[in-house]
Amino acid sequence: MFALLLWATSPVWALELQQQKFSDDQIFSAVVGKFQKTLQYRFNTATTDARKPLLVFGPALKFGKKVQSQSFTHLTQQELVTEQQAVFILIPNAYPDPERNALYVEYDIPSNASYGLLKVFPKDGVLAVEVEDSYRSSSGARATYGKLYEGVACRDNTEMAYRWNEYEGNRASGRCLDTMFTEFIKPF
Repeated sequence: MFALLLWATSPVWALELQQQKFSDDQIFSAVVGKFQKTLQYRFNTATTDARKPLLVFGPALKFGKKVQSQSFTHLTQQELVTEQQAVFILIPNAYPDPERNALYVEYDIPSNASYGLLKVFPKDGVLAVEVEDSYRSSSGARATYGKLYEGVACRDNTEMAYRWNEYEGNRASGRCLDTMFTEFIKPF
């Protein structure tokens, strides 16, 4: 909890690890960089725009303002749902170890059905990222999308509409399969 309070009140330096100060941007740019290729995927294969990876924090992490970054776009959960984005990294929680040698970051990337725990720590003056635990689960991905989109009206040609179609075997279509997202209550 101490680290979270630091992030919420400190706009410049977010966290000290091994007596080195790192900003929110540095920390989460390192995290996003670990999954750069995965976070560039688009369910709509006709999309040609180059977009920065999307980063979303879970309710356990409170920020006074959005993290500004050249590496990623920080969206709130509400913004993510409003835009009906499907490819993003969700950070449910982050906490330093007691000695403040490393920051442990929980992550969830439902677009490729992966989640786990990262260790972020200084190495030779820069932040390194190692995977501590990594899992793959299509039902876990469905649960993550369900927490965000259950009962939300689907809009044609959004990433989520394309994602829904891909799981139903009709990858080329961005048309909503129903008025509301309903695929979270049944297996894909």
